[in-house]
Amino acid sequence: MDERELSERFEAVGVPPSRLEVGALVAAGRRRVTRRRSWQAAGGAALAIAVLVAVPSILFHPRNAAVVAVGSPSSEQPAEEPTGQPTEAPPIGTTAVAPSSAPAAACAMSVLATPKGMTRASVTAVDPTGRYIIGHDIVGQNFHPILWTDGKPQALPMRGESVELSAVNANGVVVGLVSEGASEYAFRYQNGKYTRLRTPSGNWHIYPVPAINTAGDVVINAEPSGNSGGKDSFALLWNAGSTTAKRLPLPDGANVMAILDDGTLVGALYKNGEAIAGYAWDQQGHGRKLTTPSGQTAAAYAGRGDWATGGFWPRQSVARWNLRTGEMKEFETPAAADVPSGLDGIGPGERVNAAGWVVASGFVLRDDGPAELTVPTGQKAQPIAVSDYGLVVGGTQIAQSLDNGNLGPRTWKC
Repeated sequence: MDERELSERFEAVGVPPSRLEVGALVAAGRRRVTRRRSWQAAGGAALAIAVLVAVPSILFHPRNAAVVAVGSPSSEQPAEEPTGQPTEAPPIGTTAVAPSSAPAAACAMSVLATPKGMTRASVTAVDPTGRYIIGHDIVGQNFHPILWTDGKPQALPMRGESVELSAVNANGVVVGLVSEGASEYAFRYQNGKYTRLRTPSGNWHIYPVPAINTAGDVVINAEPSGNSGGKDSFALLWNAGSTTAKRLPLPDGANVMAILDDGTLVGALYKNGEAIAGYAWDQQGHGRKLTTPSGQTAAAYAGRGDWATGGFWPRQSVARWNLRTGEMKEFETPAAADVPSGLDGIGPGERVNAAGWVVASGFVLRDDGPAELTVPTGQKAQPIAVSDYGLVVGGTQIAQSLDNGNLGPRTWKC
């Protein structure tokens, strides 16, 4: 992905209630270490994506262009031995158990090994069991995909100039985007094979990045090529094993960011490029507006189990909703948060696990407070995602570095 494409994605990001300058976002992305969904901007701006999504800590709205840091590991930092398997994965299909309400111990860090020659690696997601982790190495401004299985890294084949991995399910099925010049398409990677996921006939731009559930159903949004801000957009669904997309019968302005195991769709309703409400829909288009404090607007960006997470604007806070009970929680800004000048909070929530733990802008937020992610002296944890069983994946940065020097992939067992 080149700078022009990155800028186009930023320009398409709708923000409640204002927009960020594209150039500032691009510059911020270069200074950051991780590629993940997040935010940072006056009034709230979004990068979804995958994971941005899908991105450094830059705010995103449905068009999340995940931003990636291009700094290489610092030779001044003490070497740490890579570990093998990051955690013992529970059997697929078991139910995650919420951790005890007793004070939690600190989460021990491990270095995640990387394929030989990949010196700019970072992680983007973990499956619910913790067995599979996905990420990228950075070559120029392009992504080279990596899949970890039981802690063992594998450089996946390249299918274009850039191969962006956005999500992986408990069966090890990976989804993402391939970029080749000005073209881009979604794919499924399974059993060592890439399969292109076809969009309806026409010329479409898909965004932000594909999401997948345990069954293998995949969702993303599409808009006519040349449009921006989600104008005339709609949501697409590929059922497990299918390469033919279905256009979902959702209301105008509905953008989907996640699909749960029961088929529930999580996302937000947009008007004039700005989110006006977080929503959960069934696949017939029946929706439930997510509870929002008076005077705020909301958007949901991720979901798992009974939970969805996102943010509130203009408060710029982290939101979590229980989709079963309707309960809403607005997390307090952690005391350790380095909130940029002009912002009120760290939101939105970027990932959530089945126990309701939320990852947001460098923190893992739990009901009993932020998880304590241990790091060597002089480093700072940058969590990206968390499995249902408490395996946090992400990276570390040089704590006081202006460019947030990337020290490579890490895991924490909580």
